[in-house]
Amino acid sequence: MPDLDVAIPSRLAGDGPWPSSGDGRAIVRRRSLPGSRAVIGGFLIAAAAVITFGAYTGATRPARQLYVVAARQLAPGTRMDAADLRVAALDLPDPAVRHEVFGSMSELVGASVLAPIAPGSLIEASEVVGRRGAPGTREISVSVDSSRAVGGTLKPGEFVDVLSTFGQGAASSTVVMVPHVEVLDVTAAGAGTVGSSTGEVIVLAVPDGTTAEAVADADAATQLTLVRSAEQLSDAPVTTIPPFRPSVDGGGS
Repeated sequence: MPDLDVAIPSRLAGDGPWPSSGDGRAIVRRRSLPGSRAVIGGFLIAAAAVITFGAYTGATRPARQLYVVAARQLAPGTRMDAADLRVAALDLPDPAVRHEVFGSMSELVGASVLAPIAPGSLIEASEVVGRRGAPGTREISVSVDSSRAVGGTLKPGEFVDVLSTFGQGAASSTVVMVPHVEVLDVTAAGAGTVGSSTGEVIVLAVPDGTTAEAVADADAATQLTLVRSAEQLSDAPVTTIPPFRPSVDGGGS
């Protein structure tokens, strides 16, 4: 039945006064509260509007990721420390660009600059080279047969004495060319090729340029032997940073 105190005539169409209850009070229709379905429907519409607005603002707001930039002018040959670097929030939508830059300062501390880098500029992989030896050392590689490199068991981080053998047979003599130098890298000679030799290419950190020249001459003219050093000397070079790699993905997409 209608939700009315009394039947209401055609006043709803505007053709007469409201009926009276007899005591001077007008008889009016009761106002019903919204049903539960209407409330739920309104809530869902509001929620959809909020989600749509959030998705729109998220899509139009540029993504930000921290990347390493130069804190000051960096000249070629500079070996970078933390004071030379800072991070900046940037949007780099191109994945190819993100693969050539760095997301952490620790990846670059100790690396050397190859080309001038202006303050605030992104530091790219092509502009720097990783250094793994201690400050002041030189990196040099030698090719040695595994039988003369401790049976091919040397690993990065170990220390060796570099011996050089002059002459052959009974007339040969061996001297210690460089004592206690750090092994930075070991790679099988001809790795990945068919019929590769048993030799190894070993990267060493020698103390200075003069020593590097002597090792290079000995590698070309004599037979080298690497001897695993039994103990580390107090003044021996020590690795200060690991090899670095550009960031795989800045994550700002």
